[in-house]
Amino acid sequence: MDQRAQISIEYILLVAIVIIIVVVFALIITDQSEQNNVATAAQLGASNATANLVFTNNSQSPVQVTEVTMSNSTNQSAPINMTIHFSRSVTDQQSTILSSIAKSLQSSGYNNSVITGGSLNLTTSKHNYIITLA
Repeated sequence: MDQRAQISIEYILLVAIVIIIVVVFALIITDQSEQNNVATAAQLGASNATANLVFTNNSQSPVQVTEVTMSNSTNQSAPINMTIHFSRSVTDQQSTILSSIAKSLQSSGYNNSVITGGSLNLTTSKHNYIITLA
């Protein structure tokens, strides 16, 4: 500032650049945060379902969620494919596990999930997710 209390253009440009950088990082962070929240809720729902299957059926051998993979496309309008991997095959319990995943997603605030065939489709404000079991 000079003696007349006027702000120089350099300070205004500096503040504008900082604001632009903050906004860009905020957009990237919110996008990744949503993907992490969806993956965590799906993993938790699948883990709860497999635990309930073992508790309700003593002859059932234990099964664990081993991995959750997501394939992100560079195209923003393309759906994100999420695959939940298990320690053994769960083809005969797919509907139970998918409904547990849908309940977990709903409790996390994601209410737009639909089970179609062997997958669960979730629509959020930012992305569309296709969740399958492997």
